[in-house]
Amino acid sequence: MKRMRLFCAAAAIALFASVNVYAASVGSIVVKRGVADTVYKAKHQVIGMAEPGAEFKVNGKSVKAYRTGTWGVELQLQPGNNEIVVEDAKGSVSFNVFYSTDPKPVKVDRAKEAAEAEKLKFYPANLKVLTKKYAYLNYGAGTDRLGGAKINYLPEGIEMYADAENENLYRVRLSQNRYAYIPKSQVEVSGKWAPESDFMQSNVVLSESSLVYNAGDFDRVSIGVEKKRPYIVKEYTDPHRIVVDLYGVQCNSNWLTHKSGLKSVDHIDVESIDSDVTRITVYLKTKSSWGFTMDYSGGSLNLDIKHVPSQLYLKNLTIGIDAGHGGPQSNGAMGMSGLKEKDMTLAMAIALKDILEKQGAKVVLSRDSDVGMTIRERQDKFIENKVDIVLSIHCNAGGGPLSSLGTSTYYRYNVYKPLAENILGHLTNMEGVNNFGMVGNFNFSLSAITDFPCVLVETLFISSLKEEEMLADPAFRQDMMENVAKGLVDYIKGCRIAEGQAKK
Repeated sequence: MKRMRLFCAAAAIALFASVNVYAASVGSIVVKRGVADTVYKAKHQVIGMAEPGAEFKVNGKSVKAYRTGTWGVELQLQPGNNEIVVEDAKGSVSFNVFYSTDPKPVKVDRAKEAAEAEKLKFYPANLKVLTKKYAYLNYGAGTDRLGGAKINYLPEGIEMYADAENENLYRVRLSQNRYAYIPKSQVEVSGKWAPESDFMQSNVVLSESSLVYNAGDFDRVSIGVEKKRPYIVKEYTDPHRIVVDLYGVQCNSNWLTHKSGLKSVDHIDVESIDSDVTRITVYLKTKSSWGFTMDYSGGSLNLDIKHVPSQLYLKNLTIGIDAGHGGPQSNGAMGMSGLKEKDMTLAMAIALKDILEKQGAKVVLSRDSDVGMTIRERQDKFIENKVDIVLSIHCNAGGGPLSSLGTSTYYRYNVYKPLAENILGHLTNMEGVNNFGMVGNFNFSLSAITDFPCVLVETLFISSLKEEEMLADPAFRQDMMENVAKGLVDYIKGCRIAEGQAKK
């Protein structure tokens, strides 16, 4: 690793000064984790705080505190009682840990399990629901820490039939043979539905003629539809195309008019793939994707596909930078020394902004101070400022304090995989930075929007003592953002070559 410069351990010192009295401490050395009566694994980690750079021993093993003031060691326990001794020149302290080879007892709370299972059960609903702004469909009723597996966003005001519900979701009927799920927070109940009614008679509408034309900054595909209906939209490569499946819509589009001067769209095709599902396939001229939007207006569903920038250089683009978390309610992950993710992401976002502006780019920050922002507020700010690309900066967590898992990038749509690859490639070329991997189909709401290419960068694991020390170093953060910028520039160059604006 490059020699660290201008290192600041103020946060660690402040935390140490206010640390409570722990079960084991000697002088300035404090054990924060590892003092336990009984454990069920032979490998046992002892983690603590000390003066930055302090050297001492734990069970005879030499330990040196990181510049954040954190330290850690992994010990091999023997079955039965184990004495753990922490010592430095000023004295020593010891505590006992019992390693049991018996299976760890598992306490099962049957009442809690039953209550959680009840929340997941679906019951008949028979309701009409209307989508709110930024409503999104889910494929199924499952979930993870970022919510259910999202399909796509929908415009507001689309009415759907909810035939079942649980505590958090409605099951909505898209067509005769297709269902999806939608969070209750994303819709308003608009009335009752008669389950005995004929779905085809009461819900299905006809598609009408379609028109494709150059609308200035984008090509518009205007699809005639009698009423707002839900849809699923996907973008594919090889060939580059956008496919829209309109549910509750029978195909009656006999006129597909293509105006001259199209820059994004080559041609469109319309077909029926079920008795009440119409598919619109938009074949594109471009090799790269710069985002698209969809909304209903009048009697049409409009698909607006952004043109490729005429001069594909960083100096001609507007880059959105999202500093993850922020405000008193969202610290994000926190390191052992007290380092907060929200502070690191803001520092790195500002550093990246300066780097890109020096290269001529216009930059829009989602936040430039310690304020809380919802995902929707971040989305709105980037859309209103017509950004071309968004990079969201975060710090990862997990894997244990003694691990060093490294950096990773995340994207939702395959068309933006090259951007994630370019950034990750430069980050993992840094000395001491491991490759944690690249993740596609990422379920982050900001990445799910189609208005612009978006990649999330998990810089390093703030939960790792070693990587927390790296993140705490302003010089290292600067180096990391320089490499993010290099990845962005390489991606733009690749798009420039692909679009025929430059030679290889």
